[in-house]
Amino acid sequence: MAAGLLAFAAAFSFSLSGCGFTGRSGDSGAYQKGMDALESGNLDSAMIQFRTAVDQDSRVAESYRGEGIVYMKQGEYSSAATVFERSLTAFRKSKNPDADFEEDVEYYLAEAYLKNGQTDQALDLYARLSGGKNPARAYLLHGIANIKKNEIDAAKEDFDQAVKKDPGYENCIRIYEALAAASHKADGAAYLEQALNEEPETPEDYYYRGMIYYDLGNSDKALESFKTAVDEGNTGASSMYAKVCIDAGKTDEARSVFDAMVKNGKNLAAAYNGLALCSISDGNYDDALSQIQKGLDQNDDTANEALLYNEAVVYEKKLDFETAKSKMESFLQKYPENEEAKREYKFLQTR
Repeated sequence: MAAGLLAFAAAFSFSLSGCGFTGRSGDSGAYQKGMDALESGNLDSAMIQFRTAVDQDSRVAESYRGEGIVYMKQGEYSSAATVFERSLTAFRKSKNPDADFEEDVEYYLAEAYLKNGQTDQALDLYARLSGGKNPARAYLLHGIANIKKNEIDAAKEDFDQAVKKDPGYENCIRIYEALAAASHKADGAAYLEQALNEEPETPEDYYYRGMIYYDLGNSDKALESFKTAVDEGNTGASSMYAKVCIDAGKTDEARSVFDAMVKNGKNLAAAYNGLALCSISDGNYDDALSQIQKGLDQNDDTANEALLYNEAVVYEKKLDFETAKSKMESFLQKYPENEEAKREYKFLQTR
């Protein structure tokens, strides 16, 4: 198995939100310590702090939600569902009017149900959430749940509703990815084509258009869009630009763009990651490690995941499997939900 390059971090899963409320109980500080530990990737410490807060009757609903997020990251979906349910119970007993918090926990609970194989419960919850503040999101996830049941026609009806509510790039890309994963790539491509009718306005829009053209197999248009996104400051686009250039045999072209970014002091971590990808493609692994270290020295959270993943990949390509395994193990401690890294680590354990 050949190691893959982490060209970009998946931007289409819903982020762990930090919304919350302060209930009637006093704040012992344990909840915030738990959130700080969670954000730094220290899951064990986060769980201890959240449980301490619950024991102290401090921000109980939020702390149960924090426990659930930790369980989700650890892949313990049944336990996650249990504590998300406790979070909702505690919230409703508090009679706090913060509907945003309640909806936030319900989305987490529905995701836990879905990943735990409780598809019908997830469908029921997403159906109820479709009447909430973000119906496009609810319809999208209802459709993904229907795909889990192999109800493709029902899923497409959901996706049509999702796009009707939100025709934006990200929504359409997620629909495409869900249908493509279910071997209905052509149906998904129709949503991508529809998204291209939207006029790009921001660097992120150009990034998404690049992703769409990339998925549709139009490398020239993908390069054009990613290049615009890079020029306008989108960090994630730099790695995708490098990937498409490398795939097209245009490594020198990519390198010139990233060299210019370094010279101009623009998005340095992303630029060094792009240069590392070029060096990996050229087989110059020592230079790639040098570029990766320069990128890590920037301490840029938006680029660190790609840099650290690619560092492990370089050692694998150098056939230094022990170092590669150690690096990938450390990576997974910090980014436990990265599926590509999980596959690579499983492979490295066999070497």
